[in-house]
Amino acid sequence: MNLYKHLDDHVETYLSAILLIFFSFLCIFQVVMRYIFNESLTWSEELSRYAFVWFVYTSAAFAVRYQRHVKFNFLVNILHKISPTYSQILKIIALFCWVGFLIFVDYYSVQTVMNQFNMGQVSPANRIPMYIVYLGLPMGALLMTFRVTQHIVNGFKELKNIKESH
Repeated sequence: MNLYKHLDDHVETYLSAILLIFFSFLCIFQVVMRYIFNESLTWSEELSRYAFVWFVYTSAAFAVRYQRHVKFNFLVNILHKISPTYSQILKIIALFCWVGFLIFVDYYSVQTVMNQFNMGQVSPANRIPMYIVYLGLPMGALLMTFRVTQHIVNGFKELKNIKESH
């Protein structure tokens, strides 16, 4: 149970950190090769681009986990002054809408990954199967879906606490 809790608390952190370090190393390596050795490496540019794409999607899940994503709280804040219960209900409804959108993204991104897998397309410089590159989006969306679902569960707990306190 401790391993599950640890992974639950830190999976996006670890993935994002590893990908950012890898991306940074590749970029620095490429700059050194280009300006010191006057040699341009296509494989490192391509690999750094793919690492950055994966970094973006895992970091989006990280932002959802810690509620650091862009959101509009104007209506929720005004409603909270009138009725904390209705404000919390509005938050939960917004989270359900978000899950619906993420399920839509997951479905179509998995379709894209399957198409890439069936076509057998590979990247030009590294010969990496493109479905691996495209797998970043459904993986990130799935992590975000999981985190938003956790926020929904916590939202219902908070709603229960609000109702009990009034």
